[in-house]
Amino acid sequence: MKKCFLLLILIICSCEKDDVCSENAPTTPRLVIEFYDITAPEKTKIVPGLKAFGIDETNEIVEIINETVLNRTILTVPLDINNTQTQFKLYERYDLKDAVVNGNPDIITITYNIEKVYISKACGYSNNFEIQTFSITEDSSLWMDNSEIILNQITNENDIHVKIFH
Repeated sequence: MKKCFLLLILIICSCEKDDVCSENAPTTPRLVIEFYDITAPEKTKIVPGLKAFGIDETNEIVEIINETVLNRTILTVPLDINNTQTQFKLYERYDLKDAVVNGNPDIITITYNIEKVYISKACGYSNNFEIQTFSITEDSSLWMDNSEIILNQITNENDIHVKIFH
């Protein structure tokens, strides 16, 4: 029994502070987009039935984990850490009935630089981003009219990075 107790003490004491990644450790932040009224640019405006999908390198639609259809003014989406460009298809009034998608999709493209930030031995690295460009692809029925980069540096999810006017 004493040997087991001593072994347990030895194991506990041999752990370093860096061997455990804290829940409060920084993680790779997502892009935060806020939607505004094109006719009153200082006022936020709800997007009815907003749903976002990623678009991969082969132009295939990629489901975003925990992304749901909501009426909202803020959207938070992850940027691809293996590329310097990410595209999303954002639907206004998204609806799926009998495997048919209804709604008005617009595509946004974000180009950015990636900065790897060392957190600790246990946590590894986090990534911060610097937005280079943000664009809305032209189509015949755009629901998004314009955009404005508010904060180029993406280091947290507490700030709005881009405004979209609709």
